Amino acid sequence: LTAWRRIAAKDMMRSIIFHLCAATASGLARNGAAAAALASDAAAVQRGTPGYEALLEKNWVGNVQFNSAAAIVPASLDELRTAVRAARAPVRVVGRGHSFTPVAECKGGTLLSLARLNRVLDFRAPTADNLGSITIEGGVTYTEAIQHLGERGALRNLPSCPQFTVAGAIATGTHGSGLHIQNLAADVSMLEFMLPNGTTVCYDRERTPELIEGVRVHLGCLGVVTKLTLDVVPYFEVSAYRYDDVPLETAIEALPDVFQDCDSLSIWTSGFGTGPGAGLAWMTYRHFHPHWDASRAVPQHEPPTFGTPQLARMERYLTDPSDPKYFSPTTRGPWSTTLALTIDDELRETSMASLDLQSEFFVPLEHAQDAVRAVAEVASGWSFSSPHSSVGTPVKGLVDAFEFRCVKGDGSWISPHPVDSLGVHTSFNADPALLAEAKDAVAAIEAALRPFGVRAHWGKLSSAAAHRIETSKLERFRALCDAHDPEGVFRNEHVRRVLWGKD
Repeated sequence: LTAWRRIAAKDMMRSIIFHLCAATASGLARNGAAAAALASDAAAVQRGTPGYEALLEKNWVGNVQFNSAAAIVPASLDELRTAVRAARAPVRVVGRGHSFTPVAECKGGTLLSLARLNRVLDFRAPTADNLGSITIEGGVTYTEAIQHLGERGALRNLPSCPQFTVAGAIATGTHGSGLHIQNLAADVSMLEFMLPNGTTVCYDRERTPELIEGVRVHLGCLGVVTKLTLDVVPYFEVSAYRYDDVPLETAIEALPDVFQDCDSLSIWTSGFGTGPGAGLAWMTYRHFHPHWDASRAVPQHEPPTFGTPQLARMERYLTDPSDPKYFSPTTRGPWSTTLALTIDDELRETSMASLDLQSEFFVPLEHAQDAVRAVAEVASGWSFSSPHSSVGTPVKGLVDAFEFRCVKGDGSWISPHPVDSLGVHTSFNADPALLAEAKDAVAAIEAALRPFGVRAHWGKLSSAAAHRIETSKLERFRALCDAHDPEGVFRNEHVRRVLWGKD
């Protein structure tokens, strides 16, 4: 009996060891498969561009952690529908992570990326008399739209970084620059949203003209954008003329009339405080050939009486020091590579491994000069980095640069520029050690602009108080949000605070 017990015990131990080994192997296999899936999702979201390796965890610059319980990258509409129906709230969508606010934060909820839903669904070429169109899925970037268009057509305007997803850029009211150029959302003629139950609702210019204008800027509160249509104008080229060493006071005195001198203008300065560029600015004038609206065109460039033409090739904005890319700041070239700053001449995205932290505020254009002077006063004691064109060892300060642009007003219900506006953009040093100081600087800029009716960019640093929206428009937007999403599945803490006033 004792011998039998010894044999039985040995058999039992072998069985236990076998099952433990099998369970361990199975667990390792599952863990390995999960790790492979995560790596595959991360690669799909990155799309081969350095700087976007962690977009399922945090935004591009890293000042916002998404804190989701699940991050999903669906490969089809059916997969998206399944994910949305089963998702734990809050549900938010990340594009390329260029919002510096917690707009995509979803603590304990579900983060969606549409990186695999990036097909062009339809293209209709423009003619001399009629607009064309391009219909795309919600994950398409401006780079991908540019690549598809080639020389068959163009978009009226672009963001500085075409790496942005189109859906993400329009949701936050992102813009370019031009006296007669509205934000990027104004080019949208159709939007389709997926609701929490997996159904879709569509708005377009033909059937719901007032609604499509109202909802184009939406902060992700109306659902997941599954597809949208953009206007396409005939292909055009852009003549760009850059002038460096512009006396800062001269640039300020030229506001706002200087925006009438070209089709698109950017004014930059690293000169409000201390640093190599103190007291100076640089300006880029752009003229469209042919302009998509001949009645608005400023075809001839009249050189200003100030500044030095910048004719040498120079590094592109945010270029990777280990793989620098160059461009000609004074040139004539395709609309795409001349309007955008982070795409090369072969229509490829440049690295986004170099970082900056951003804020932007808007004031009515008639207050442009006084507003800039107010900002100059609060920034007079700040340290500034070397200007973009500097040679030699660069100096880094708290602020890299300010940029001033003009945006034509639009009718979106929660647009940050309902009237013709001056945009006051700030690029801060992204060093995490300077984050608290940068936030204090943002608060100081916002306070300086408050007397001029300040409004904030939805995707850039500000306080909740800076999002001023006309009451009737805000009520219409909230009502449509309630109709789309009665339970508030698509609302995180940030949008509840800035749009519903709830902490």
